[in-house]
Order: sequence, then C-alpha cells, then structure tokens
Amino acid sequence: MRLFKKISIVFISVFSSFVFAGDSAELIELDKQWGNAGGPTGFVSEDVIAIGPNGIVGINEMLAQATANPTEEAYVVSGYQVKFLSEDIAVMVHSAAGSDPHSSMHVFQKQDDKWLVVANASAPTAD
Repeated sequence: MRLFKKISIVFISVFSSFVFAGDSAELIELDKQWGNAGGPTGFVSEDVIAIGPNGIVGINEMLAQATANPTEEAYVVSGYQVKFLSEDIAVMVHSAAGSDPHSSMHVFQKQDDKWLVVANASAPTAD
C-alpha cells in the first residue's frame, strides 16, 4: 500500500506540472496579445483591481488610460515567470521595454474556462 501511495504522488506531481506548463504558455501568449492589443478589453475582468502610476484603479481607469495613450509601438517583454497558486489562479511577473519601461505583476483567474486578469500592478523601471 505504501508503494502505491508513493507512485501515485509521483505520478500526480509529474502530470500536474505538465498541465501547469501548458497553462503557463497560454498565459504568456495572452499577455503578449493584451500588450499588442493596446488595451485591457477581453483580457481583464470587469471587477479588476490594479495599481498604476496614479494609484489604485479599476477597469474604467484602465480603459481610459489605454484610450488616452494609444501606441503603435511593438510590445517587447522579457523575464516571464508564472506561479500557480491553484488550478484556476496564477501570478505572472515580467518586464516590458520601450517608451514605457516597466515591470508588471498580474493575477490571473480562470472564469468560465477563460483566463482573465483580476489584479494588476505596474512599476516603472530605468531605461
């Protein structure tokens, strides 16, 4: 019985890491799409809470900022790291270059089989 438990634990651990690895790639791709789209629509939950350059904001402020500051600039990102807190909640961090260099942290939650950002924070970085 003890051997069965050990084999089961190893199997579950290995299998779950493959599942999360696939979800990590999906979340990274979603972040790239969000950056290239130039706004949060379709990527961010309606009840998002966020920290931006002017303090704590919600979806309306995020939409207004995206509309006020449109960009044609390519979204150049590096240093992606994704950590799963559960099968439907993940935290992502990364750095973005360009005219607005910053580091970001996103909390993703799977809602109705779709990953959405439910919390977001951004801090400027040096060029």
